[in-house]
Amino acid sequence: MLNVVMIFVLLVVAPRFGASLDRQVYALGFGILAAGVAQVVYQWPTLHNEGFRFHWVSPWGNETVRHVVLKMVPGMMGVATFQINMLVTQSIAWAVDPQIVASFGYAVRLMELPQGVFGISLATYLLPTLAGLVAEKKFTEFRSTLGQGLGYLAFTNLIASVLLVLLAEPIVRLLFQRGEFTELSTKRAALAVACLAPGLIVFSAVNILARAFYALGDTRTPMLISSVCLILNIVLTFGLVPAFAQGGMGLANTLSAACNTWLLLHALRRKLKHLDLSLLKQTAWRLVGAAIVAGEAALLASNGWEKWIGHPHLIEKLGAVFIPAALAGLAYWGILLWLRVPQAWDFFALLQQRAIRRNEGR
Repeated sequence: MLNVVMIFVLLVVAPRFGASLDRQVYALGFGILAAGVAQVVYQWPTLHNEGFRFHWVSPWGNETVRHVVLKMVPGMMGVATFQINMLVTQSIAWAVDPQIVASFGYAVRLMELPQGVFGISLATYLLPTLAGLVAEKKFTEFRSTLGQGLGYLAFTNLIASVLLVLLAEPIVRLLFQRGEFTELSTKRAALAVACLAPGLIVFSAVNILARAFYALGDTRTPMLISSVCLILNIVLTFGLVPAFAQGGMGLANTLSAACNTWLLLHALRRKLKHLDLSLLKQTAWRLVGAAIVAGEAALLASNGWEKWIGHPHLIEKLGAVFIPAALAGLAYWGILLWLRVPQAWDFFALLQQRAIRRNEGR
């Protein structure tokens, strides 16, 4: 609902705010507010049917409210750390070249799709599951569930990361290159994507591992670790941006996120005595090997497409992205099925179940 309303505002409402961009941009501000209202309205009937009703609960002296606030404050500071991180690193880049910030912004938007579809969705699902296991003191199942979650994350985001690196330029060209967004703009943004995409797995892993701490009732440790990584990111940005421009911003964020993941894993291992990551370790090399082969397939297909067909029109631009991506995806999945990787077979079983349900529905 958020995106539907915002897109509608940009297409229909913004042109009526005035002819210039500095007037039309205000429409998006109103659109975001309207989109938030639309999200609430969309969910309200379902909540109402489930018996939910608003009623006033005095926060003063309420033990539950006090407990939530005490747990929420470190979490809020963790979120604020990320926002401060983005503000400071973009300010550093702005001092070098304002176009660096714009190019990096496009790269971040592209990263948000796989990160949101797989990483955030999985983390959101795992939080109540892990919290329930902690409440029942089933820590063996907690470790196993967390390991399975990280395994599914690696299975999905590894191939997405490889494709974003290898097909960065065709993807940026397809989505953005028109009007004042030139071929040079595409190359700038593609460099940022290629340097940011290797961190896709660790960006998503941070969300999952942080929620593992939240399930254990610990919001302080992720906040402290994110604060350390904020400082690291700023130092890396100072060192890398002057030399590598928007690519430096991508590398700084990737390296600091990798450090964040390592510190969270280390802290979680100390908290739980040990982690059950045996299955992930067993499949890691098979996942990497399959991703390398799939990446070669994507690269060969992309180079062949550019050599023989090119990208003069929209249909060719679509083919330059989706043909290599489809070939690589099939190669990746097929190799993992052949290697008996559990996540690949689970995905295959899910497709079979959906096909059976559709046939039964007919």
